[in-house]
Amino acid sequence: MSSAPSPTHPVLLAEHQQDGRHTLSLQLPLDLQYFEGHFPQLPVLPGLVQVAWALELAAPRLGTPTHCRRMEMLKFQQLLRPGDRVELTLMYEAARHRLHFTYQRDGADVSSGRLVWEAT
Repeated sequence: MSSAPSPTHPVLLAEHQQDGRHTLSLQLPLDLQYFEGHFPQLPVLPGLVQVAWALELAAPRLGTPTHCRRMEMLKFQQLLRPGDRVELTLMYEAARHRLHFTYQRDGADVSSGRLVWEAT
């Protein structure tokens, strides 16, 4: 008997949009695939996954691409751990082809960045 594969995405608890900002309430599954081996004694969510989720979750909401050409700014201030609940805020700056994202836990910034691509 095979077991179900570990999840690769957070659980979307709620979302709302106001003034061009989308805020998503997310919970990180305890058995999230990206925790395996990163690190065995202290599992944390890799920064690359946080960036990938921001791009992936922004695309259907803001009409942005799922990849970027460059990262203008990235800050990782706190670790995200299994079971954490976070708020992901997404904002698209269309004139400059930039996606701003911020992950917060209990009102404090966890990570943030500005991702840029060129117009097609």
